[in-house]
Amino acid sequence: MKKIKKFLLTMAMTMALGTSAFAASGFEFILNVPFGINWSIPTGELKGKGAAMGFDAGVDAQIGYMFQVKDGFGISVLGELGYSWDAYSYSYADDASVSDGSGSSAGMSFQLKSGFVSFSFHSFKLGLLPKFNIGFGGRHGLAVGIGGGVKIPIAGQIKLPGNNESLKATRKDIAEFLSPSVIGYIKASIDYYLFFTDNIAMEFGLYLGGDFGPKMAATVGGFGGNAFDFGLQLGFRFGPKA
Repeated sequence: MKKIKKFLLTMAMTMALGTSAFAASGFEFILNVPFGINWSIPTGELKGKGAAMGFDAGVDAQIGYMFQVKDGFGISVLGELGYSWDAYSYSYADDASVSDGSGSSAGMSFQLKSGFVSFSFHSFKLGLLPKFNIGFGGRHGLAVGIGGGVKIPIAGQIKLPGNNESLKATRKDIAEFLSPSVIGYIKASIDYYLFFTDNIAMEFGLYLGGDFGPKMAATVGGFGGNAFDFGLQLGFRFGPKA
């Protein structure tokens, strides 16, 4: 009987310790607002092309689950979705005619003159962002994330040099006029969490990233570009501490 009691006590202690070790695992939800600048890097064969500064902002929701690996360390598997506004600017010293598509913007036909051209897009964002969570005890935590996904432009605008002319584009125009019609992105972030309770925290973060932008398929050499992004993000986190 004593051996049975000892065995049951050992099992109970093992289960209690196991439950305690993984008690911090759980559902995680983050809502944040990223905003920053980008350095647009032109591609294509137009002469005299040069980089210029642009801007980006948005609203992101990150949803998933944090797995507690050990006390003070957890791994989050998060899906990312949200709204993104991105403005890219490029300079060039060549002229080009653009005429393509059958969308609502009269076929998106215009003449490019040397100077600056900018693209801005309103996009739906969809991606994956795993994070490594570090707990410092008490109210403080840190998370490092790296991931990527796609931004799907649903509307946009092209501003042309010289006469401040701008052309608005629908999703149909973008699909016909730009190739590819989506923007791939990669992203790395580091976030500091200040916990108000065991499951609610304020987020203060930095992000670095890269956008693989579309090209104007109708121009010679497919003028377009990519961008390097960096900025701040503020938000709230709902989920267990590491």
